[in-house]
Amino acid sequence: MKLKELLSMGDLKTSKILTKEIGLENDVESAMVLEAIDIEQWSKKNQLILTSFYAFDGLSDQLLEEFFSKMQVIGVSGLVVKMDRFITMIPTWFIDLCFKYEIPLIKISQEVSYEKILLTIYEPLLNHQTHILRTYYEVRQRFTKLEKSYPSLEAIMQEFYQIIGSPCSLKLIDKHIEISYGEQAKDCIVLSRKPVTNGEFTKNDYSLLELYSQSSVKTQQAIEVSIFNSYSSNCLLLVYLNEPEIKETDLVIIENTIDVLQEKFNTERLLKKERYTRLNNLADAILQNTPANPDELDSLLLEANMSLFPSYQAVAFSTRSTTIQLSKEKILSLLRSLKVRSIFFDQHSYSVVLFNFDGANGSITKAQVENLLAETLETNPDLSIAISNVKSKNDIKELLMECLDILRFNEEFYSGAIVSLADIGIFRYFIQNEQLNEINTFVPKTLQQLANNNYDLFETFYQFLRNERNYKQTAEAMFLHSKTIRYRLNKAEQILAIDFSNPLQLLNYEIGTYIIKMRRNAHENNDPTS
Repeated sequence: MKLKELLSMGDLKTSKILTKEIGLENDVESAMVLEAIDIEQWSKKNQLILTSFYAFDGLSDQLLEEFFSKMQVIGVSGLVVKMDRFITMIPTWFIDLCFKYEIPLIKISQEVSYEKILLTIYEPLLNHQTHILRTYYEVRQRFTKLEKSYPSLEAIMQEFYQIIGSPCSLKLIDKHIEISYGEQAKDCIVLSRKPVTNGEFTKNDYSLLELYSQSSVKTQQAIEVSIFNSYSSNCLLLVYLNEPEIKETDLVIIENTIDVLQEKFNTERLLKKERYTRLNNLADAILQNTPANPDELDSLLLEANMSLFPSYQAVAFSTRSTTIQLSKEKILSLLRSLKVRSIFFDQHSYSVVLFNFDGANGSITKAQVENLLAETLETNPDLSIAISNVKSKNDIKELLMECLDILRFNEEFYSGAIVSLADIGIFRYFIQNEQLNEINTFVPKTLQQLANNNYDLFETFYQFLRNERNYKQTAEAMFLHSKTIRYRLNKAEQILAIDFSNPLQLLNYEIGTYIIKMRRNAHENNDPTS
């Protein structure tokens, strides 16, 4: 309640304000009779102090200054001085101190008792608190009844809208979910944002927004509050105000709604965790610990709802890096959108998605994955994705091994962000037999020396091979003159001691060149400083 409202009630109507308009908008939440100057021991913010002038009799100027300074720091709502037959006038110096420290000074005649003053103050305050508590109880009852039916977020927000009677919106920004009720302005921009002071019945932090709608060319105020929970990392609740003043009862309603929403979020998180564990265990049993018994495999596939179609394919990606870990949920969500039926298996160093589909509708291709994850690949250059071949149910146990072989190869010999089994070809033999180091035997020593000592010549030779041994295309690819390309290649031919016209000899050096290039790419891709 504002001080000016209080002074218009009951016996306080006879009071006289001695400090003009100072502090009349101060909030009053309690009152206290004080006849001593140790105000810091007893008083609190938004409190009205009742006293007689005897408390200040004989005090030094310094003690008086200290007393008024303490009142200002505490945030006292005002000072009411009760007159009697011995004190009929408040000294000018006392009024001046009230002006100096901006403490509202109210004079009460001797006929008005302290009891009447306190009753006048506390009666509306108690009525107001009773009203707030009644609102809290009624809202709590409505939500308790709703919670028995395990409501959706939409049902909770609809109930909230009916209770508060103002347009409202719940935004789970990280999940791209928005639930709104009531007429709301579109294309709004935030002109200003101010914190709302927490009251006795609020525990969340609120902001008062000044919004401007570009479509309707109107401004509107809204209350915004962040709801911190383990289900959504960026959750906002907005209530659009029909009146300029924020009602305390509205905040009580919002507080109740936040409690109910957080309960719902906790439930969703637990259900999600339970589903994740169950499905992850199923995928583990299907892909990593594939049962030899066909009936047991059929049972697992049926439980996972992955037995309708004859074709299976897997897509996996490494999760070793911190950046990929942070984006893992998004990547999994995007990959699972490739086919209607899917289940994923999550390990500490990789994640794999198993798809079940009708082979007649086509398999998952590199182009599809690249198009789907274009933005993610751009922001995560260390992302490595493996695509298996299509298998039948009888060969389903091979899918995970194919993906892991591709990922292992790409770590040692990087050939691109998205790699299929066909891309690694004969190199899979070395992976399966754990002989990746043996690949180095395919690299001629002179070629390795060229890469180590004169990388420009090596890169020119590599581009020459990539561009089908065409001098003009190589020059265009390297933005160099064709004469420069010919000069470099002649020099490389001399150093390597090979004949470019000998196809078999050139093939051996071509294999060695790609091995060196892929290993170098793998090193650069795995090194964050490169």
